[in-house]
Amino acid sequence: MIKFFRHIRQKLLIENKASKYLLYAFGEIILVVIGILIALQINNWNESRKLENKVASIYAIVKSDLQLDMENIDYVLEAMLPEDTLLGIILEGRMTRELYENCDNCEFVVGGFPDITLRSRGLTLLEENSTIFDAQKDSLFIQISEFYSYYFTEIEVDMEEIEMDYSDNFAFWKTNKTWFADNIHSIKNDDFVQYALTDPDYINRVASWRRLYFQNYLSHLKEYKESALILIADLDKQTNQ
Repeated sequence: MIKFFRHIRQKLLIENKASKYLLYAFGEIILVVIGILIALQINNWNESRKLENKVASIYAIVKSDLQLDMENIDYVLEAMLPEDTLLGIILEGRMTRELYENCDNCEFVVGGFPDITLRSRGLTLLEENSTIFDAQKDSLFIQISEFYSYYFTEIEVDMEEIEMDYSDNFAFWKTNKTWFADNIHSIKNDDFVQYALTDPDYINRVASWRRLYFQNYLSHLKEYKESALILIADLDKQTNQ
């Protein structure tokens, strides 16, 4: 093709047809410019497709994180239901010596708990690649950022309060109660049963524990799951557009 155009130029010059040559040269320039513009447009399309794929990949990881978090939340909620029931019986004054003596884990009803490490890989990728989003206008980007900012803060505060309460109970019982060594080795001790049945201090500690873990922490996990379901639906809408 290049040889063909070069042959035409040479022929026009030899025949001294300057006006035709200039017209031809101008046309050739136009063709070159059009070719460059087409190449640039194709490159822009390719780059745009790469960005779209990257955004879709990040959103898919966010969705996966949320789904795994919800599975873990369901497990914890189900696993802790018997303990919540037991705490309610204690606080209502319906616990008896016989129930304590036949309860395998009653000595651990205040303190033993599973916690959850919420996944944040998708959020990290979102923040690291914020430049490929219109971070000020992308409503889904803003929605995800606000979701994690709120719940990570609330749940972190919950866990700090739980750990402080647990440490306070542990230190107090270790220092002041003769039954402490038996309790941590799951050995039945009548002094603990007497303390649990008659001492207001124990009831207060049970009430505090139930509020911090069940009414605060687990309530926030339930809210997290409900909000995550809404966020997943919005992610699906975005990726299906």
